[in-house]
Amino acid sequence: MESFEQLDNPSYRLIADDDEARVVLDHLQAEEIVGLDTETYWDAAQNRSHVSLVQIAPRAGDVLVFDVLAMNVELLRPLVESPAIIMAAHNARFDEGMLLGAGLKPASFVDTLRMARAALRLPSYSLAGVSAHLFGIELDKSFQKSNWRRRPLTRGQLDYAAKDPLVTLRIYDELQRILATQGRLEEAMRAALLLPSTGEKRTATRHRRAPQPPPRALTDAEKRTVVLLKRWRLERARDERVPAYMICPDRTLEHLAMERPATLEALASIHGLGASKIARFGEALLDELKKAMSDE
Repeated sequence: MESFEQLDNPSYRLIADDDEARVVLDHLQAEEIVGLDTETYWDAAQNRSHVSLVQIAPRAGDVLVFDVLAMNVELLRPLVESPAIIMAAHNARFDEGMLLGAGLKPASFVDTLRMARAALRLPSYSLAGVSAHLFGIELDKSFQKSNWRRRPLTRGQLDYAAKDPLVTLRIYDELQRILATQGRLEEAMRAALLLPSTGEKRTATRHRRAPQPPPRALTDAEKRTVVLLKRWRLERARDERVPAYMICPDRTLEHLAMERPATLEALASIHGLGASKIARFGEALLDELKKAMSDE
């Protein structure tokens, strides 16, 4: 495995040209597994997020950062839709949804977030939390909410984008080792594999396998955050003239207080928050969480 320095500062290659993309994607067809991540931007006019970058980390060589605003996203289809190439992603449902929104149909996603929940007991199962626990690498997430629609992208943005898929791939390897030692690898991998479907069956599966908050008591600070979130929920429920539980249940508020997500992407890993709720009031939830943490 790479040294921590190599994981923290990976070499990468920005791909913004169709001809170059064809060449490197052809080489990726020989891979059995890659790390994958996406960077996205919010389009207020369309009330939805769009893909800006797709980052692929192969076993060896540079991380490949595909600029899908500059190249033809269709060129990624053979890789993304290949059943023979596993794509390891953290909170893979989000990346799967973004690629579906771009017209692609991912075939072989495995979610390292689900693997981490099966293998570890942590206060936070975010990529940063798992990376810090396994490798002692503190991931700087300050670029996560930067402007990914702007071109040219900054060096800091590209450095940030290249790091996550490589760290995710190494997390996948380490969690496989841990789960094998625990005698739970086969069961955990079945749960972590996303079914490649876009119909009603997939939606039902998503609800059955909704993310679960860590099984622990709330801290005093988290309890105070839940109280503030309940006030927000009550106001929202009154505005929409619906019962408060229809905005989100207590379990969701508790999970939010524990995980403290900072981006719309991170909200997708919270119990009870699907794409429609994130689109409706995800930004408001993030604002309320930020206010709650500033009061601590």
